[in-house]
Amino acid sequence: MGPRARQTAALRLAAVLQVVHVVTGQYKIIPPEGPVIGVVGRGVTLPCQLKVDTIPERVLVQWEFSSSTLRAEVASYDSSKPHSPVLEQKGYQGRTEFFQPEFLQGNVSLHLRQVQLSDKGRYSCSVFAHNWYDQVVVDLDVAAAGEEASLFLEGPVGWGIALTCKSQGWFPEPEVVWMDSQGPVQRDKVTTQIIRTSSGVFDVVSSTTLQPGADKEVSCRVVNNLLNARRESRVLIAGDLFSSTSPWLAAFLVMLPLSAAVLRVTVYKLIRSLLESQRAGLGLLSLEKRRLREKAALENTLESQKGTNEAALADQKHRLEQIQAEKGFWEAKNCAVAITVTAECRVLELQVPGAAGVESSTAEPAAANTPCTVPVLLGKEGFAEGKHYWEVEVEQQQDWVLGVVRHKGREEKGRSLLGQEYWALHRSQGEVFSSEGLSRVEKQQLSSAVVGVLLDLEEGQVNFYEAEQKVTLVRLPLTLDKKPTEKLYPFLSKGKGRSMPHIHPVSIPVPLKL
Repeated sequence: MGPRARQTAALRLAAVLQVVHVVTGQYKIIPPEGPVIGVVGRGVTLPCQLKVDTIPERVLVQWEFSSSTLRAEVASYDSSKPHSPVLEQKGYQGRTEFFQPEFLQGNVSLHLRQVQLSDKGRYSCSVFAHNWYDQVVVDLDVAAAGEEASLFLEGPVGWGIALTCKSQGWFPEPEVVWMDSQGPVQRDKVTTQIIRTSSGVFDVVSSTTLQPGADKEVSCRVVNNLLNARRESRVLIAGDLFSSTSPWLAAFLVMLPLSAAVLRVTVYKLIRSLLESQRAGLGLLSLEKRRLREKAALENTLESQKGTNEAALADQKHRLEQIQAEKGFWEAKNCAVAITVTAECRVLELQVPGAAGVESSTAEPAAANTPCTVPVLLGKEGFAEGKHYWEVEVEQQQDWVLGVVRHKGREEKGRSLLGQEYWALHRSQGEVFSSEGLSRVEKQQLSSAVVGVLLDLEEGQVNFYEAEQKVTLVRLPLTLDKKPTEKLYPFLSKGKGRSMPHIHPVSIPVPLKL
């Protein structure tokens, strides 16, 4: 409000006060039931309701703001001049609005747009009408609900896994609660930082460590008690992640051969020192005999120690190979995609023995290199680049075939896939085979009911996994074609009833943040 506007309002108020005679019972302002809560960035209404049977022709309303350090006019309005602009104080310009059409019902409330943190405080509503004056106070609390909470896997800490929860834009300071299936996580196991930004709102960073044997599902909840608002995020940790993330295993594998080498050098120096001291005090003959006996004893000791070290090293190498195999499986599983198959049955020509659902009139089983036509279901999704993983659940007692086939655009007519190049895993007459296009097949063993397929167009290969054991069954090289109209499509044989292979839902573990 400019100096001239403030002077005009003061003169108007003085003129009214000169004729004010308090008359009780004629008018009444209904006080608010409690503090009003405004959300940052939104609008809020400061209530001021005049209870009266008939509103006089002229009503003057003034709103003022006060806090511990500031007192200022906000806005004022004279109902006798409905076309006059509302007088606003600097800092509230363009943000206030009276409900002018509702003045006849006594509604002299003020609507405040775009609430700011600095708006928190006490507001007084003063009403002047003929020979009557009254005032009511409204307390405004300001709050902000922050962004959605985000959970991050920060990596290994000892034998556990560090988790970090982040959320921004809260006011006042929020509360952070970590939960598992047993309830809230103990506060002494949680580290929380609440940082006030230059805009006045608070950012939250909270961390905890999940130990082996603890719940695999953990949630982080950030709560604003003033707004009764919360933001929550959950994470599901795969149990195998604990065994594969220990930072001590690699160090142990490196230190084991070094320890064996140090032991050999120490024993050698000890033998040499002992022999030299004995040679000085004994005769040559007795010294030679004793040296031979001690040499034999020490050789036996070294041989025994060597066998123990080699056995331990072989065991650790085997464990490392298992971990690397499982790591490759989990990396493939992190490329999981949703696969749906078409209802339309197509025909694919396989060069394998006795395929499931073979369209043949002969009663004898086919030879190992006899082409067989098999009804298959083709995936709706085709891939020309990247890595893609999916799983198929098969019946161990039935014959089946699954894999990927090179196929041109989906606009191609007809149900036949004869002559198309494919890469497949196939069960026939109790045995499992892998094929490379139309070349010979190689026998494989399979004990799992779930087969994982990784189409790796970056490395140019198709990998088949035994999903339950997390091991690679076979790896087939691809012959990649640079034509943009040709893609590789998943396919699986069409069975009957419960024996029909079907896409198995994949549970994807949360990736580590690198």
